[in-house]
Amino acid sequence: MTIVTIMTTNMKKITPGDKFADVQEIFNNNSFHHLLVEQNGRLVGIVSDRDISRQIAGYLKNNQGSNFTTQLANSNIADFMTTEVLTIDRDTPIGAASILLLEKNISCLPIVDAHNVIEGIVTREDLLKYYVYSEKINACLDA
Repeated sequence: MTIVTIMTTNMKKITPGDKFADVQEIFNNNSFHHLLVEQNGRLVGIVSDRDISRQIAGYLKNNQGSNFTTQLANSNIADFMTTEVLTIDRDTPIGAASILLLEKNISCLPIVDAHNVIEGIVTREDLLKYYVYSEKINACLDA
């Protein structure tokens, strides 16, 4: 079975020019943990809620909390997004995607086409659900 069967296709995307505070607000108001960064219709980076937390912690440590709203909050996502993103395509087997997540110690994989256009995303949670529910279904079928 391939990743296309479990990937999320309806996801929020941001641009490199989006402001830190706006992205922080997106994470605060939603249950997802990753945002794909898109420019000119193509994947150019990724930001996680942990990236946001690290930026805040580092800023507070180095600046004693001063001017948070004017400096960090107004910085662009391009200043701290991850740009070297491991991607897969929609025909990647689910097992291969699982191995990539484990071996690279990452928590999601964007799914892109041959032109780096975003088609979806798969997370560790998606894969865990797939394996858990597949096992339950198989157990019921074997009973």
